[in-house]
Amino acid sequence: MSQGVCLLDEALNLARQEMAALEDGAYDKAVELAERRGEVTSMAWHMLEDSQADQYRTHLIELARVQDQLTELATRAHSEIRSQLQRSRLESRRMRGYHRAVGQALQ
Repeated sequence: MSQGVCLLDEALNLARQEMAALEDGAYDKAVELAERRGEVTSMAWHMLEDSQADQYRTHLIELARVQDQLTELATRAHSEIRSQLQRSRLESRRMRGYHRAVGQALQ
């Protein structure tokens, strides 16, 4: 197996680790893994040889499939975080109103 194909295997492994990190809510780790995966994929691309094209294609198709899953997970996480932030803002507004009402009642 060529070094480029080995790098693509490593990129797939990093993508799977990234997926696990996203599922666990470890977003900083997921970003680090995504950056590393991009670097490894770029290195593999520069090592492409005509004799390895079919193996590259197979690995790249798998990487694209995993990337679709990662995009879906990240989109869901983004929506969830946005919802949590919205709830937090509403709760904060509610508490400020409560404190203001209590303050007025005590005057």
